[in-house]
Amino acid sequence: MEQRAEGSAIVWLGEPASAVSSLVGPKTAHLGALSAKRPVPPGFCVTAEAYRAARRAGGLTEELAGAIRDAYSRFTGRRAEDAYVAVRSSAIDEDGAATSFAGLHDTVLNVRGADAVLAAIERTWESLHSDSARAYRSQRGITAPDLGLAVLVQRMVWADSAGVAFSVDPVTGRSDRLVVSASWGLGESVVAGTVNADTWTLDKDGLGVVEERVGDKERMTIPGEEGTSEVNVPRFLRSRPALTREELASVARMTLELEREQGWPVDVEFAWQGGRLALLQCRPVTAAGEPGREP
Repeated sequence: MEQRAEGSAIVWLGEPASAVSSLVGPKTAHLGALSAKRPVPPGFCVTAEAYRAARRAGGLTEELAGAIRDAYSRFTGRRAEDAYVAVRSSAIDEDGAATSFAGLHDTVLNVRGADAVLAAIERTWESLHSDSARAYRSQRGITAPDLGLAVLVQRMVWADSAGVAFSVDPVTGRSDRLVVSASWGLGESVVAGTVNADTWTLDKDGLGVVEERVGDKERMTIPGEEGTSEVNVPRFLRSRPALTREELASVARMTLELEREQGWPVDVEFAWQGGRLALLQCRPVTAAGEPGREP
């Protein structure tokens, strides 16, 4: 049994198994299914089976650690910048249609080196049983005796700007509206709500902008020597929109296409680096507003 679990330890994005939610979690499965035709940063997943095997063994085994080291070494051999990775949680009950766990399981950014990757994976595993994650499950009546937390290790995107997009209005639930929020630097400040980001509301019929609010964007999250840090935004950028009209249109089109392809309203995380768009997450909208066109 242990051997079977260890044998299923590593799955690469784009492989058929990377779209199997029970093995890699919905977050990775969504990206795995999209990676062939969408700008998903490359990476590999340490599966939920590997997590369960480590729990049974009382910690990270030498065999599993070796498999992760080999995967990281293979990954970083492609390009020098791939040495920096993002280590993201992908729990089996995370990013579903009814539950998101947004921000409750740890993500560790700008990680470099096999030892640091192993430490980040263990930290992410531990967050599955944090007080906040337990409380979230309890509030929603979720009981899962065999919880599993897969971990997605992806190329780090050093974003010039980043944000989130919803294919419905997450507040009113209007299904004829698409909402995009963005700020400078990494998207964590937008997701966490620590920055007054720019927000655009678009009409899904033609993707015309019906409302634009440019935030003051005083702070931004950037990669640092160890992980990330929050710094002041240069004054000349604070009142400048974080997305050009062309970038906004690209994000909006991708979001609308993803909704059509997936068959459900989507919550998307994206980043722009050097003029290239990256898709970091695509999950069902779980906000309080019930999707539906206003009369």
